[in-house]
Amino acid sequence: MTRRTALLACCAACLAACAPEAVNNRAATGFDGFVNQISKACAPLRLGQYELSNPLMGGAGNNSYDYWLDQTSRLYYRRISPGAYRESLTAFFGAGNDGTISCILSNLPPA
Repeated sequence: MTRRTALLACCAACLAACAPEAVNNRAATGFDGFVNQISKACAPLRLGQYELSNPLMGGAGNNSYDYWLDQTSRLYYRRISPGAYRESLTAFFGAGNDGTISCILSNLPPA
């Protein structure tokens, strides 16, 4: 084996050893972690006719997932109050979603 081949093999082995930690985020934090948490704690995460825990399912229709994600981000980063969050989701998705909204709000981390 030439020196260059040995060096390349060594570099490949080192990179392979690092890859799982570099590309796997098993402990998502911040907003991503909050979305993951409420997707599990409030499952099935439904607003109106949409299941929002998976954007490729019914929630992707007519921008419902995008709207929910935008409003939930605003709530998480304290740009809107819990009351304004509840009002905005009720206005968009319709009445009858109090249980889901309450679950989301109960999982909101303290300020």
